[in-house]
Amino acid sequence: MATLNEKESRDFVSQMIVMVNQNAGLLTDAGFDPTARIETLQGKLQTADDAEGEQQKAQAAALDATKLANETLKLAYDDASAFVNLIEGLLGKDHSLVRKLRQLRKK
Repeated sequence: MATLNEKESRDFVSQMIVMVNQNAGLLTDAGFDPTARIETLQGKLQTADDAEGEQQKAQAAALDATKLANETLKLAYDDASAFVNLIEGLLGKDHSLVRKLRQLRKK
């Protein structure tokens, strides 16, 4: 896979399989039976296709997990911020604890 990208590599393998299948008689007449090699390539290509499908599922799951993490973190931040406001209401905005908590919220 010198400079080929994933799609180009996949296309190369697919086209190799097709072309060798189409010319199997020619290769057999020349003394080489390509059947085993073709089957091996087909198996490897199928494994690569299956792995890519799993990769796409994993990417989708990662996106979903990131979205959930961000939404949950926002809820936690909003709750903590409201808690600061509650403490401020109880102790007054000039209390040292309230000032420290408000400083934390600014970071």
